Amino acid sequence: PNLHGVFGKPAAANPDFKYSDALKNAGFTWDADKLNHWLEKPQTFLPGTKMSFAGLKDAKDRTDLIAYVMAETGYKPQ
Repeated sequence: PNLHGVFGKPAAANPDFKYSDALKNAGFTWDADKLNHWLEKPQTFLPGTKMSFAGLKDAKDRTDLIAYVMAETGYKPQ
């Protein structure tokens, strides 16, 4: 699924997407640190996922993407 509204939600929360068992059983809530690691190296972040994305190597690119998604989805920390 896309990243819209992902912040503050549990992993594998979109009922319309078929997640890997690894992500369904991950037991965490998405925050900037978790998303940063996921975007950097998806396969090492959570072994067993189906994510075919190669990752974003550049830290600034990841920071910019995370900030954009947070701003565009209206995320407000609780």
